[in-house]
Amino acid sequence: MNRRILIITVLVALVVILNNWLSDQREDTAQERAAEQRHIADYFLRDFITTTMDDRGLPEQRLAAEQMLRYADDHSMELMQPRLTLYVTDEAPWQIDAAHGHVSGDGTQIQLGGGVRVTRNENGEQLELVTDDLLLQPRERYAETDAPLTLNHSQGRVDAVGLRAYMKDERLELLAQVRGNHAASH
Repeated sequence: MNRRILIITVLVALVVILNNWLSDQREDTAQERAAEQRHIADYFLRDFITTTMDDRGLPEQRLAAEQMLRYADDHSMELMQPRLTLYVTDEAPWQIDAAHGHVSGDGTQIQLGGGVRVTRNENGEQLELVTDDLLLQPRERYAETDAPLTLNHSQGRVDAVGLRAYMKDERLELLAQVRGNHAASH
């Protein structure tokens, strides 16, 4: 009988020890996963300018910002006071300024916010678009917003809600509540 109690006690002790060991292993794994999933900047830049060139060696786009934080977990970037210049072959460039921006990990999308200003000056004709936020796809030269916007140009002003901008085609599509003033040319 004593032998039987001893065997049961040893087995119970082994089960408790094994259970504690497995529990510790699960906690370590959970902590490692949590550490990998944390959104922590792995490097930053301050007051920088970077220019991307096309296949012919001509400027394709230029990005300047007061600060950039790059995150290791998803390779995304946060920008403070970004200023992006998009060059279109043989045409005036598009200048885009914002208070802040978020660049997707693959670089295909930039979400701009905090007051966005898009300008273009071609042949002395100034175009200015102001909105609260803008989703930009720089490679496609495409931008969109669902927010209210104001478009100022040499012949007047247009207010609207929502926009799709096809910069390569020089085409702006205003989506809703479009109202404007147009100055007659003399």
